[in-house]
Amino acid sequence: MFHFSIKHIFKFTLTPSRFLVKHSVRAVHKQNNILYGKPIAERILNRCKNECEQFNEQYHRRPKLVAILVGGNESSKLYVRNKQRIAEHVGIGFQTINHLMHIAPSNLIDTINRLNNDDTVDGIILQLPLPLHLVDKTEKFIDAIRSDKDVDGHTTSNYNSYRQTSIPPITIPVVAAVREILLEINEPLQGKDVVIIGRSKYVGTPLALMLSQSTTDSKSSLISGATVTICHRDTHLNNLTWYCKNADIVISAVGRAKVVQHRMIKEGAVVIDVGISKSWTDKTVTSKKVFVGDVDFDEVKRVARWITPVPGGVGPITVACLVSNLLELARQRQKNK
Repeated sequence: MFHFSIKHIFKFTLTPSRFLVKHSVRAVHKQNNILYGKPIAERILNRCKNECEQFNEQYHRRPKLVAILVGGNESSKLYVRNKQRIAEHVGIGFQTINHLMHIAPSNLIDTINRLNNDDTVDGIILQLPLPLHLVDKTEKFIDAIRSDKDVDGHTTSNYNSYRQTSIPPITIPVVAAVREILLEINEPLQGKDVVIIGRSKYVGTPLALMLSQSTTDSKSSLISGATVTICHRDTHLNNLTWYCKNADIVISAVGRAKVVQHRMIKEGAVVIDVGISKSWTDKTVTSKKVFVGDVDFDEVKRVARWITPVPGGVGPITVACLVSNLLELARQRQKNK
């Protein structure tokens, strides 16, 4: 198991109050201890709407975002629908290109290249996951996207920029969403223990980098300076339970329903659920699929001080941050012409 700890790099002082719960003076959008993403997302989108109007007035066109959807993955369809609805609400032009599941790799590359060369397109999304016969070429497809149109921040050049720069031009949307939640809670992370479940290149690993970095900026101190432990599929269940039980903040991003149980969470911890997966409810086994998170929400909310729901937690903020990325890239492209 990979243990990524700030104490291996920077010196800091632990105090007896390290694990004490401190109530934030900032108003947090919550019901009891549930932290909803919609009010945070709305604040970001209101700013984006104003920026979009300014862009239209200055350049006489709307920013445009194109999503490429391959196959019929239900989660992917849900994500694309949400992105379209929110982008259009802000004033962004949105187009979805649907490809059949069995598309040839060369044809998918052709689609990406056509969008790269279309000057009216400001951002390109390749919705993941791809069908099984294309999965091993995922990075190749992502890197085919021009970095100045990569709203997800997944291309190698943008990813490396994120790793090497404390303030990158754009931030991977789901990472930015977790950042916004922690800023809303408004409590410094220095000296706190954070467990991230999931080591994916585009969620778990960049989250660990962000939360463990050193900074002297007062705002950034709310999302940096933590001791971060990454757990993953090779982490023994008993060890996973121990790490989570001793964490001040648990962030799960594996896409496995109810992998985080209430017995794994200490009282007063913050639990941020990034995962989403399909589940059959007991009462509607034959008629309805329900999207759920990684956390056993109803049980964990009894012990957590803050907890994000699924749906309605990280998801809306992630889409808002993606829209913000698009506007930033559109402005940069116009300035560079």
